[in-house]
Amino acid sequence: MLVYVTLHRHADSAPGQLYALVLPLHGEWLEVSVQPSKVDAAGYGVFPAPRGLLNWSTLDMPVLLPYLGLETVVQDAHSLKVLLRILRGEFECTTVGELKATTGLTYMADGLYVLPTSSLSPKQRLRAQLLGAETQVLQVADGRMGSGGDQQRVSGGGRSLACYVLRSEAQAVLNLDRGRGHLFELLLAHSRGEHTDRHLATHVAHVWRKEEGYVLVNAHPAFAEAVSLTGIVNEPAEREAASMKMLVGYARMLDDDDPLLLRRGLKQPAGAASAWLEAMLPPAGGGPEKTSERMVLYCTTRTHYVSSCELTVDYGIGYSRNYHSGKHRGRGRQLAVPEERIGEHERRTARWPHLPGWFNPHAQPLCRPAFEKTDGELRLCADLPEVVAARRAAFGTPPRLRAEIDAEAARGKRSSEEGSGGVQGLLPFQTTKSKKQRSLLFAK
Repeated sequence: MLVYVTLHRHADSAPGQLYALVLPLHGEWLEVSVQPSKVDAAGYGVFPAPRGLLNWSTLDMPVLLPYLGLETVVQDAHSLKVLLRILRGEFECTTVGELKATTGLTYMADGLYVLPTSSLSPKQRLRAQLLGAETQVLQVADGRMGSGGDQQRVSGGGRSLACYVLRSEAQAVLNLDRGRGHLFELLLAHSRGEHTDRHLATHVAHVWRKEEGYVLVNAHPAFAEAVSLTGIVNEPAEREAASMKMLVGYARMLDDDDPLLLRRGLKQPAGAASAWLEAMLPPAGGGPEKTSERMVLYCTTRTHYVSSCELTVDYGIGYSRNYHSGKHRGRGRQLAVPEERIGEHERRTARWPHLPGWFNPHAQPLCRPAFEKTDGELRLCADLPEVVAARRAAFGTPPRLRAEIDAEAARGKRSSEEGSGGVQGLLPFQTTKSKKQRSLLFAK
């Protein structure tokens, strides 16, 4: 469905150029289609569709595709980085009891984070929740994060930084609870060296909204959300130019008597208002009538497209690639894994948003599946032994797993009296002061 809009840098800024915003109506996109990609051999891409209200061969105004998906809102850039690392599976899972055994401290939950009680102010302690020993916690460590209010510095003079996050809270804010627990189990498997090339941070955009804070928009096909189609727009092949560009702003749906429409003899198509109400949300706290929240959009850069030409966009210079695209040189894959092969029939007959792939329990790859159903219950498959062995040979055994292996070996050689206190593989810490962070933007 087409909706005629203007795009605004600020919600209350003056009208500008006229755009044709493409939206789904009742979950169906008519102006674009999803087909096997021509630049991503194992995946899918977005193509102009010969149906619908757009004549892609002669565009008389720029066309916008909105980046929509499941949203997570946080108040600082550090928390945004932490959540992105969790989506990549870059964490260890432990318990409050294991932390206490290592540090001798008690812990409380302050929102998303788990902090030593001693580090909290009296006011923070009033709102914080004391945690039991069995409470599961995610340890997220990265020395490049910079200083953040909820980061913890590793003791002993090291530079690595770590923070601790409530597992239940992380799953909830990242939409990985309520029927999506199998996806989180796959991320947990990264700490065992399994499925490390598969994660949920490959189709995300994040944007700063003054009305809310830092917003992460996840359009991963694992969530099978019909509105998230723009998230699978790929980058162009090496030495090829992208056919779209990335914009950020507020979209405003125009009334039929708006001068920009009257000048061209246009009216909003039948169904435009319904599509807008179904897919778009106003700015938090309200704003000008028929104005969307601030979002990422992909905009056409040409006036002529053919249905066989995949729509592509440049993710930007800051995006970390393991492939070459356009003028960008990728760093290459760190570890070779078997190609994800999908049955030809499943590949050709797939319909958005239910695409085959490791992320879809009902349409798994022919080899190296991620999920299986056992006794009617969805379970994570063990990764191929040769893939796990190759990863450990290249990068070493994950610290937590190494600790478990060492502990098991020690139990066979020493009596229980000789065992040491505490749990290996955890990072002890002390609190650090916070710094202001600036906003970020990147996609996929």
